Amino acid sequence: MKRRNLTGITLAAALVAAALTTAASADTGVTGAATLPGLCGISTTVDGLLGCPEQQQQEEPPSEAATESATPAPGRRPSATAAPQLQAPAPVVRSSTKPTYVPNVVVIRFRSGVAANAQARLLRRIGAKPREHIAQLGIVVVKVASLTRAQAKLEASPLVMHATRDEILHVMGSAPSPNDAFFSYEWGFRHAGFSNVWRPPNGRRPVIVAVIDTGVDATQPDLAGVVRPQIDLVDGGSSTGDDNGHGTAVAGVIAALANNGVGGAGVCSACSILPIKTMGSNGNGDLATVAAGIVKAADMRARVIDLSLGGPQGLDALAQAIAYANSKGAVVVAAAGNSGLATPYFPANYPGVLSVAGSNQSDRLYSWSEHGPWIAVSAPGCNVAPLVHGGYGQFCGTSSATPLVAGLAGIIIAAHPGATNVRVTSAIEETAKRIRASVHFGRISAAAALAAVG
Repeated sequence: MKRRNLTGITLAAALVAAALTTAASADTGVTGAATLPGLCGISTTVDGLLGCPEQQQQEEPPSEAATESATPAPGRRPSATAAPQLQAPAPVVRSSTKPTYVPNVVVIRFRSGVAANAQARLLRRIGAKPREHIAQLGIVVVKVASLTRAQAKLEASPLVMHATRDEILHVMGSAPSPNDAFFSYEWGFRHAGFSNVWRPPNGRRPVIVAVIDTGVDATQPDLAGVVRPQIDLVDGGSSTGDDNGHGTAVAGVIAALANNGVGGAGVCSACSILPIKTMGSNGNGDLATVAAGIVKAADMRARVIDLSLGGPQGLDALAQAIAYANSKGAVVVAAAGNSGLATPYFPANYPGVLSVAGSNQSDRLYSWSEHGPWIAVSAPGCNVAPLVHGGYGQFCGTSSATPLVAGLAGIIIAAHPGATNVRVTSAIEETAKRIRASVHFGRISAAAALAAVG
């Protein structure tokens, strides 16, 4: 008995050392057990030394905590004899508050009713070469020799409503780092009340969730049969795969397979993923391409659109794309940003967008998360996610919090297919648990949001 206690203390000491080393090297906005949630729950000895919160689920409303044990836990839990070592997440890259632009590219929005031949004549007159058309929005993206001269001529034309530069947007989080991930490490799943609304998959995934990102690796075992054919707006065609890893992680948080004995579990077993690649291998993409992706998702009847990306300025084309998606009935969810400031990011700050900050196990925002009353809700900001080509990792950032909210929207729509996007968004916002963190409504509460629509 004494030997067993000594072993537990030795293990706990090693884990404390690992936690302190990790806390010193990675800025994740929390310390100790909150930084390494997977270390809590290994044993009571370890919990005591790490200062883990007792019975974390008691922070949930009583109605959620009381029913959690009645729901079968998706995914595989680690065995008592082989506790996996959860590697710390990569440091979250801070979002830039200074906009950057694609060189010599102008995004033109023509006035309603301007004929195509009139548009073409104007573009020839200023020497502009069309790169992309978004007919649904009346937008043409062009390449010009002199940005200043072309923009001035376009703004002076009575045919043109707006002529803006093409902002470069960025994904709001790094691709996850490898680890031995299991469902027991998905503290956000339980903390936000998903245990009470999750249902075992029945083979049908009727709710289409568009992931507008770096692409999705459909060969990842935890995404088998979940991913629809990919649309590639970066290289053209319908290429497969993800050359960055960010989009695959986002897709996994939403809809990774559960009860398959590997990895973690996505929050929405009724969701299928429509990957639309708009971001390159470096995690960047231009605003016009993202706008085109949003329009494409809406036209393909995506009920939910996940935008784990953004930029500090936002321009007319992006706002129009959001409005178009809303008019088609889509719930649009976007990451608030990772600068750690109160700077509004776009598309998160547009009307018709459900904006998401990243919070920890104590319902406080991570230090890297954007904050302020312009943000609607928060959601757990570090989650287990699949890696490209197999494996699993810790995925942190507002990019990681956003797919939890997108998945919750999918759950509600699956249960209530006739619910409008406005009704779904309002239910998520109005039932959020009030927290001390600086967001408008609070941290999402899955069971309460689902009940509100019923």
